[in-house]
Amino acid sequence: MSKVKLLMVIPSLQGGGAERVMVHLLNHLDRDRFSVHLYVEKFEGRYVEEIPDDIEVTGPGDRRKLAKLFFLRDEIRRIKPDVVFIMMLPIAAIAVRMARVGAVAVIRETESRPADQFKQDRMAMLVNRLGFRLADHYIAPAEGTKAYLESRYRLSAEKITVINNPVNIKEIHAAAEGAPPFGDGSFQILAVGRLSYQKGFDLLIRAVAELKNLDWRLRILGTGPLESELTDLAESLDVGDRVQFMGFQKNPHALMRASDLLVLSSRWEGLPNVVLEGLAAGVAILATRCPTGPEEIITPGIDGELCQIEVESLTENIQSLGEAADRRAALVEAGNHRIRDFALPRIIEKYEQYFYSVADRSDC
Repeated sequence: MSKVKLLMVIPSLQGGGAERVMVHLLNHLDRDRFSVHLYVEKFEGRYVEEIPDDIEVTGPGDRRKLAKLFFLRDEIRRIKPDVVFIMMLPIAAIAVRMARVGAVAVIRETESRPADQFKQDRMAMLVNRLGFRLADHYIAPAEGTKAYLESRYRLSAEKITVINNPVNIKEIHAAAEGAPPFGDGSFQILAVGRLSYQKGFDLLIRAVAELKNLDWRLRILGTGPLESELTDLAESLDVGDRVQFMGFQKNPHALMRASDLLVLSSRWEGLPNVVLEGLAAGVAILATRCPTGPEEIITPGIDGELCQIEVESLTENIQSLGEAADRRAALVEAGNHRIRDFALPRIIEKYEQYFYSVADRSDC
């Protein structure tokens, strides 16, 4: 049985959700069936140490702009992959076409941000669009993302396949095991993500500041450009002593398990890994009905709760959940069942079947 040769492409190995999905694939694709190579523009970030030793890693080094494109073209000619799997770097699809070795270009895209939030200059936008148009197939992590891609890039629905993000449930259970409670008897709220406009932490801080007759604490995990602005906001609302910014945490799952409520306050997402990991860690979840993902993960009142992307709705739902421990426990129990639909082995198998299909390898 001949192996399917894959070239995986990603800009860096920083600590985002897309990078986490890539690391899962690199570690768990069946080596008896796949030969796996990695192209990364900047070999840096928290996930570097998790790259398996059997993966050949290549990158453009200090080359700039157009030189990177030609370097990737030459690497594709050298490796001669069956499939080039591209994350967050659609220009790579142009290199696939330039290489002319018959490789199939697949873009995996999580984007769902509103058009008014794009900051690209005109040239970057045109190159981005060209990359999308030149790809052969696409993967979206959620049905909502698929619809977004169809609309924004005018892609054919038949070429877009939905494969959800994988969750290593066993790993998260082990990381969360034995998490000690915070111990002060207050209602413990947790939020996780990059400190950016997208994640809506400004909405969350304003929301918790409006809570009534509830002794609460909010911990926010993550780093980003808005840290000082968010800290100032908490102080201005007179809740600075209740809001703690904890930065990057290597093991957020223990903090999830020790919390009473995990809140996703995002304005947009792809398929939010933090919600999936919260389900696996065993914490009640409240998420905004942002595009896209939360509404495809959570059934309100069963395995989590959903609210509008606004302060009042966040406050109302946090207040209600803060006063109902039995309700939170029921959500956690149902969440333990729901997360199995995203279990790592199940999603890896879907990716493997997908790669066989697009490579047209019936012998695999």
